[in-house]
Amino acid sequence: MEDYGLFIIGVILTLFFAGITFLFWWEMRQLRDIRTLRLGRLSFFYLISLWITVNGIIGSGLVLTELHQSVLLSLLAFEVFVLLFLPFVIGIVVPISIVVLTVKMWRRESKSISNLLLPIVVFAFLIIDWIYLSMGRLPDSWTWLKILSMVYPALSVYLAWQFGIFFLSSWVYGRRVRKEKAPYYVVLGAGLIQGENVGKLLGNRIKAAVKAVRDEETILVFSGGQGEDEKIPEGLAMQRYAVEELGFPYERTMVEDQSRTTYENLVFSSRLIQTKFIFFTSDYHVFRAALFAAKLGLNAQGGRGGKTAMYYRVPAFLREFIAVMNYEKKKHIIWVSLIVVFFAFLSIFTAILYQININ
Repeated sequence: MEDYGLFIIGVILTLFFAGITFLFWWEMRQLRDIRTLRLGRLSFFYLISLWITVNGIIGSGLVLTELHQSVLLSLLAFEVFVLLFLPFVIGIVVPISIVVLTVKMWRRESKSISNLLLPIVVFAFLIIDWIYLSMGRLPDSWTWLKILSMVYPALSVYLAWQFGIFFLSSWVYGRRVRKEKAPYYVVLGAGLIQGENVGKLLGNRIKAAVKAVRDEETILVFSGGQGEDEKIPEGLAMQRYAVEELGFPYERTMVEDQSRTTYENLVFSSRLIQTKFIFFTSDYHVFRAALFAAKLGLNAQGGRGGKTAMYYRVPAFLREFIAVMNYEKKKHIIWVSLIVVFFAFLSIFTAILYQININ
């Protein structure tokens, strides 16, 4: 009878969270424009409620069986292991990977200081971690400082939340637009090798676009102007690469040769074709470009990416995240300020209480 009561409670809770799961799924499907970070927030809560629902179904199905305790304990042990393993990956494996991949990118690509900023940030976080952990050895008279130091983990959680939303938004967006079609596909430019040749990064964008439209009537628009160190416009070099190297029909190509930035790529191409289009860029850059297009009000719902080497993709994706954070810097400044003020007030209050007690 007791097991039956637990079964009923489990079923009710499972149905409740199943309903919440459906609501978040429905909200995602009803988004008029998926070029938004709201897509990531809805996806996060959808996955959490789905996880609870699945656990509820498993638990409700096993609660009346003789082996339910051992099976449930095994499932719980597995989930606890996963939950403990994720912080290990995030806290140790990811920073090490960032340093290794960034140094590899610095050696193979441009040897600039900007390409070493991420390892510098990682080392700075390690130093701050060491300082924060050292706070635990301070005497009680320094409790106010221990409380103030809680700003660091609080801001770390905030940053992790923002990155998780950005990652989920990018991942879900990429899968939602894979089958999008349009009369024009715009390939966004990148720097040329030796001022006139298409490099691997840009070549992969072109290959992805050509592969996507080879059996259709879609027109490819190659967008990119001529930089100060380039002999010809990027758009022209891209067109030549698609026609001569990949065998794409010349009559199904157009060139936009005035743009210098992603902003101009999208705006100038939109003015040229004046209709809906899909754009192609590197895989790590797709979602930020989509956010940019939404901000500009352009009819470019879809975006796809050419493959990028892992050593380049991870550091570049993190830079994309930083750039997206910068889009809403006022909002983030407000939240960070509120967190700092809260802990500062709490530490001052603690210091006053300590002084009252010792007096």
